[in-house]
Amino acid sequence: MPPERSTRQRPAYVLCVAAAVCAGLYLVTFGGGAVAAWVPDLGKTRAAARVLEVDGDRTAGSVVFEFATGEGRTVRASAKRRLFEPGAEAGDTVDVLYDPQDPAASARYDQKPARVLPWCALALAVAVLSGAGAYRTRPGA
Repeated sequence: MPPERSTRQRPAYVLCVAAAVCAGLYLVTFGGGAVAAWVPDLGKTRAAARVLEVDGDRTAGSVVFEFATGEGRTVRASAKRRLFEPGAEAGDTVDVLYDPQDPAASARYDQKPARVLPWCALALAVAVLSGAGAYRTRPGA
């Protein structure tokens, strides 16, 4: 007859599994979103833009901004407000990305997806350590 395990390990096992699952979901959701937002930015050029006009509400409005290309050409462009920086107002300076081949049509707000990467590294560490804890405290081991 096998020796009986203590039931004290059961809450630790459940906690480790829950932490590993939550950290993994965070990593997939936000890490995947950061990578998906970063890939289209490859090959784009950054510039500082001045917001000229903000109209409408957050869901249906637009933002008009102006920036100078690397060649010194001034370009005026617009974007949907929901895709722009949340608190942008006329006169603000924001970072934009643009394709040097067609700056006016391709200009968009730089969302800086790399800001979430340190949190994804933390979530990865929590997921790995919680998974190891769940493995060590699993029932029947």
